[in-house]
Amino acid sequence: MPVRYYRLSCGACGRKETISRHEAQVRLVAARKLRAVAWDADESLLDELVPTLLAQLPCTCGKKDWHILGLESAEDWSESRRCRDCGCVIPPARLAVLPDAERCAECQAAWEAGRSIGPDRYCPRCGNPMKLTPRDIGGVTRYVWVCTKNPPCRGV
Repeated sequence: MPVRYYRLSCGACGRKETISRHEAQVRLVAARKLRAVAWDADESLLDELVPTLLAQLPCTCGKKDWHILGLESAEDWSESRRCRDCGCVIPPARLAVLPDAERCAECQAAWEAGRSIGPDRYCPRCGNPMKLTPRDIGGVTRYVWVCTKNPPCRGV
């Protein structure tokens, strides 16, 4: 099973946190350690790259002394259950009503409406965010990724 979460602990200051693969990728793209087009990379490749690259990022204390443990699922730690798409903690009130819930309310609503779930996509040409836009292709409406730059750079 692929790694979906990472438990980080700083050896210098003792700070601990658990982040999803999505949160790890966002941090690495922001630190320019990973290209935005890597979202579609093979999961096994990401499972090898992400811990190595996360160890290169500084903690809030300024030291680069992260110890990283890959976790397969939210049940691998004693904290609350987390959303399978964004990695945020699912509120206990939601779990009381829907004990089998795998997504937070926002991700569930997006999934039911057919909107994009998960990490944002960025244009491979200019780096601006992309959005899903309906296009009529051969009489059939399809959703395609379009750059939000004005005017668009036509990167796909």
